[in-house]
Amino acid sequence: MKYKRKLYRTINQNRHIVQLLKNILIICLVVLAGAVSVLMFEYKSSSSSIKDFFDAIWWALVTITTVGYGDLVPVTFWGRIIGIIFIFLGFTIFSMFTAFIASSFIDKKIKERKGLSTIKEKNHILICGWNNSSKKIFDFISRLDPGTIPNIVLVNDLDEDSISTLKNHYPDIEIKFIKGDFTNQEILAKGNVKDASHIILLYDESKPNSSPSDERTIIAAHNIIYHKTKGKITLQLKDEKYLPNIRRDKIQNVVIFDDIGGNILANSTLNPTVPDFIQEVLRFKDGKGLKELDIPDEFVSKTFGELSAYMKEEKGHILLGIVSVYPEFSIEKVISDDTSNIDQFIKRQFEISGKKLKVEDSKSHIKIKPEDDYIIQETDKAIVL
Repeated sequence: MKYKRKLYRTINQNRHIVQLLKNILIICLVVLAGAVSVLMFEYKSSSSSIKDFFDAIWWALVTITTVGYGDLVPVTFWGRIIGIIFIFLGFTIFSMFTAFIASSFIDKKIKERKGLSTIKEKNHILICGWNNSSKKIFDFISRLDPGTIPNIVLVNDLDEDSISTLKNHYPDIEIKFIKGDFTNQEILAKGNVKDASHIILLYDESKPNSSPSDERTIIAAHNIIYHKTKGKITLQLKDEKYLPNIRRDKIQNVVIFDDIGGNILANSTLNPTVPDFIQEVLRFKDGKGLKELDIPDEFVSKTFGELSAYMKEEKGHILLGIVSVYPEFSIEKVISDDTSNIDQFIKRQFEISGKKLKVEDSKSHIKIKPEDDYIIQETDKAIVL
């Protein structure tokens, strides 16, 4: 009884394949019947070109597919009657077969677009949920070498238009979609969670008419753990208070939902251990972590390579980059109180208009690990580890 139930379930899940096999079997039987029938009347005729079973099979296949080469044709009365019946019967059956193939492809495409299909993908990145961090993940992946870009499977409640727009915006990324609640075991199975190389659970904002919550993310995490997945798991939470609820045995890392966290999460798609390292660095335990240091005056106009060697040998720091801090520009810094009448006039006009001089380069410029021949400027500061 158990095996019978399993057989029925397998047939139901693969009904398109079963139907395809049925159609192929019907065509084979029709071809065989047509070949045997025409051969019964043709092989006795000395003028017939259909002399053996292989000739009859060839004639039946050419006829049923409407190719009609004309190299083998029945010449007897009953052979031609069989041919007429076979032409109409074969044309009808083969037309139905081609229509079935076409409809199967169309049905598959519709299901994929609506997110109703089952994913057979392996070693993919499974992203459950959706929020602003999702685009950061896709931006990060799209900058990779095309040959290293992994396939992405999304599980969320976005509409078809949003998914279609996403696919058009990132044409180099193979994106597949499963619509539904990722806390549901069946939905996770559709996304082939067992064979995913990395599973990312986002703070989900895709579900219409419902409030996002960390509880759903935690439930999904526990469900995934029971799937015996081979991939690593990354969680994104809105509130740190839920951290004690996370079982850390199979969860690679937990990222808190914010702008910085979104970028860390994006990096985790291909570098799963990086977020933990970054968070450890930011905690600054035992005095070890990121620091901003003033650069000694003697290194101004010297190279980044020389400063890097000095920091490592003399200070025990690893030089990661340079931040060029430009002083903010304002009209007061250009025009002082002890100026000419024209300067005072310009200053009064700015005050009367209530406008401020627009500053274009007041923001710090960050250079991560510049070239060794980069020349240190007076405005530079060192970022070290």
